[in-house]
Amino acid sequence: MSLPPWLRSRLPSESPTRSFVAFTDEVARLLELPPAPPAEVYQRAYQTARVWMVWRYKDGGASLFLECPYGELRDGVWVRLQWHQSPDPQTVAAMVRAYERGARRERRRPYWLARVLRGR
Repeated sequence: MSLPPWLRSRLPSESPTRSFVAFTDEVARLLELPPAPPAEVYQRAYQTARVWMVWRYKDGGASLFLECPYGELRDGVWVRLQWHQSPDPQTVAAMVRAYERGARRERRRPYWLARVLRGR
């Protein structure tokens, strides 16, 4: 199984864990987040203003768990990636941004509803 061209060109060796680290760091860079500590090879955690992201290494790919920890009900989504499907880091970053926007709306809704109810 070969790696996607954008990963192949970035990595000196084609080890699966290096592919995983390169992919997660690329998604983090697109989200303007710092890279995870270099010691984290099989599980990498990142945090945006409203979303927690935990990447886990899987044979042949990776899984990403997105969580909105600040809502009334904790909400989470699993995203599974397979290297043979050539995932695009821009697509994954866009999915995280969309999930973050949804978390922002859910967070504001109770305050908006409370203001409407108080006004009556």
